[in-house]
Amino acid sequence: MKIVPLGTDHGVGATLEAVRCLKLGEAVVIPTDTAYGLAADALHEKAIARVFSIKMRRVDQAFPVFISDFDMLDKVAVASRELKEYIQTCGSITAVLPARGWVPMLLRGGKLSIGVRISAHPFVERLIKAFGGPIIATSANISGRGPHYKIRDVIDEFEGGVEPDVVIDAGDLPPNPVSAVIDFTKRPPMILRTGVLPKDVLMELLGQKSE
Repeated sequence: MKIVPLGTDHGVGATLEAVRCLKLGEAVVIPTDTAYGLAADALHEKAIARVFSIKMRRVDQAFPVFISDFDMLDKVAVASRELKEYIQTCGSITAVLPARGWVPMLLRGGKLSIGVRISAHPFVERLIKAFGGPIIATSANISGRGPHYKIRDVIDEFEGGVEPDVVIDAGDLPPNPVSAVIDFTKRPPMILRTGVLPKDVLMELLGQKSE
């Protein structure tokens, strides 16, 4: 497990190391706008399998993915222009959408849908743009355990087991709440996890009118 400081060069060195890792089909721990995350190439089956192994996660549990923008969304999911515009109003959410047929079934946990999210963390945005494709977005922990915000806790979590190949050390992160998860394959859309949603969006999704 190689530890790479985020550094004071706007994360250029860390970004290059993380991109190298992703292109090799390896797994890398990255800071996100919620907690530390475990990332890999979302379209590389061996990389996906490696993340399952690291997390000791059941293969029927799908992984969501990070995308850099709504143009990249089209690489992994299906959404109309109107739906994309609505998702933007929801803030930082994971949107469950119909998956493209070429997205590995292992990533989807055998389902026909996939969860996608645009992270507000600048490192994640730079990383995805430099890599040029969607990446797995799952918490950096053993499956069933809580998220980690302290870098020491992340390192300790995986020692003695199957370890990530690289850890991007951004220090301790602020303990932000997890993203909301909304299933847009349902009509009306179904809230699977509330996270933090704007009040008017939450009320609309619940079929109520905000005051």
